[in-house]
Formats: sequence, C-alpha cells, structure tokens
Amino acid sequence: MSVRYGGSPPVLEGLTFGLDRGEVCAMIGPNGAGKSTLLRGMLDIGPVVEGSISVCGRDSRGLSRLERARLMSFLPQEYNHSSRLTALEIVLLGRHPHRAAWEGDSREDLDTAVEAMVLAGVEHVRGRAFCELSGGERRLVMLASAIAQQPSVLLLDEPGSSLDFRHQADLWNLLHSLGSRGVTVLASTHELNTALRFVDKVLVISAGGMAAFGAPDEVCTPELLGCVFGIPLDVARSPDGGWSVHPSVEAGR
Repeated sequence: MSVRYGGSPPVLEGLTFGLDRGEVCAMIGPNGAGKSTLLRGMLDIGPVVEGSISVCGRDSRGLSRLERARLMSFLPQEYNHSSRLTALEIVLLGRHPHRAAWEGDSREDLDTAVEAMVLAGVEHVRGRAFCELSGGERRLVMLASAIAQQPSVLLLDEPGSSLDFRHQADLWNLLHSLGSRGVTVLASTHELNTALRFVDKVLVISAGGMAAFGAPDEVCTPELLGCVFGIPLDVARSPDGGWSVHPSVEAGR
C-alpha cells in the first residue's frame, strides 16, 4: 500500500500490516513521517491510497461514506476549538452515522453519548460550552464523540496531546479497555513511555515507509528507535512491565 496527495510522489509506500479484532496499536515515528497522512488515507479524506485496505473483512474502497462512518471513527489533531456547542452536543455528533436524515437525538443516542463521556472522564463538563473547556478537556470530549460513534475501528491522531500524566495514563488504559471489548485501535503517538504499557502492536513509520511492525518487545529496541528518530536512545523495561525511552547521555554531547 502507498499513500500520496494527488499526482505527487508517495508520502508513504510499501506499507503492509494488519490488526486483528480488538488489537491496540501505537503508530510511532518522527514529526513529518506521514502518520497523519496514513490515518487520513485510510478514511479517504484527502490522501489517495494505492493498494488495498480491508476493514472488518471488507474492501474500504467499496464502502459508502455512511458505511465507512459506521465502521470507523477518527480523532484528528485539529478541530474547531471555538464551537459554542455544549460538550454533550459535541459528543452527540458522533451518533450521526446511526440516525436517519433530520432525525433528532433518541434516548439511545443520549445514553450512548453519556456513557462515552463517562468512559472518557468528562461527564462532569457535559453542559459547558466546548470553547470554554481546557485543551485537555476538549481533547477528551472529542475522544468521547469518537467512542459514541460505536466503531469497529478507532483511528486516533496523537490522542494524548494536551493531557497531563494522569489523563495520558487514563486514556491509554481506556484504549486498552476498548480493545478488550472488540474495538480495533490505531493511534499515532509520541508518548512511548505511557502507550507501550497498554498496546499489543507497534507500527513504526520512517523515511517514507514502514520501518517495523510487531509486538513492543520485538520492535522497540535502542538500535531501531535510535535510527528512526535520528538520536541515540536508551530503552529499558521496569520490573512492573513499564517502559522507559529517552535520549541517551551521548545525545546531549
């Protein structure tokens, strides 16, 4: 599979990977490597994908916009921060693929939205205007909207940005929990130390393609990550199964 914009050279090429139902995958790589481009290409919202993408056993190119929205939801990096809608109204937007045109919110829609807000830890801001929330709160509200869509596949572009340490841990624990419920998750991230505790697979993007794909223990080595990020890195495991990835002493000399 390759991903390009129009007639430009491929941003990414030679991609071959697959996730089973309920697997949670962290997509990592340096800034500008093409992580966001891949996510948007998978959703057919900008970049052009050459090759095949199978979603729940179906060729994504044969899916209508509505069918794709019912199978896949997306948390982008950028969204309308100035919206005057309440947090609950923002989350209810995730229910649109499951409603007929011009149909109002049903009790099921409301219950699903509130449940998603509870899962994301933002039920307490349901009545507040989205534009008045902190950056982290807005991020979690948008995550709740993606969850309320009840997808089979959840795609997230740096979901932990703007979150403090506790909320980052809560976020990745929630994604792990969604995986246990059968939701397949692919999330780009730079929060390796937190994310690696909770994921089943790691997809490494670098230099216009895929550098590695596999379980964290197989992929996250000092040699590979140092090469991908262009800086010497120390990679260590703690007795409780945690990870520590940080620039080595040599990197600062």
